[in-house]
Amino acid sequence: MKNDRLIVVGKTLKPIGLKGELKIFPYTESPDIFNKFPYLFFETECFEVKQVRNTKAAVAVFLNGVESYEDADKLRGRLVKTSANFFPDIDEEEYYWFQLIGLEIFDVKDKYVGCVQSLIRTAAHDILQVQNGTKEIMIPMVDQIVRTVDLRENRIIIENFEGINPDD
Repeated sequence: MKNDRLIVVGKTLKPIGLKGELKIFPYTESPDIFNKFPYLFFETECFEVKQVRNTKAAVAVFLNGVESYEDADKLRGRLVKTSANFFPDIDEEEYYWFQLIGLEIFDVKDKYVGCVQSLIRTAAHDILQVQNGTKEIMIPMVDQIVRTVDLRENRIIIENFEGINPDD
């Protein structure tokens, strides 16, 4: 399900060279996805992407209207966003992280657990950061716990595990 909301995909670093090339630290799993984005947004400003190349641990972009070091330096330190509509289609069983934010989580007995606030990448596995009132719950994104991710119903079904009960 596509929509037109803006998704944070990185943060600008320093300019590269004198011709307006901008270095971006990607928040995406693969920096190659930047090649799919025709426009990037920096707060209220929108720029058409002219060229993208991968560098060591970053993405370098040329944007229409950013022609000098000074132009690029004005964008330094800003969050980089793009439209959810620019993300490539994926298989129905797959999802992008941004699609999980805001989903409600229920256990297999249909008891409300909380709402996904963010995701955290760790060396072992990803973690869902879930909020239920004032309680924060960390749920490992592993098959033994996460049973179903249903984007159509805006919910995730999980197995019970120790520490999951928001009333504890």
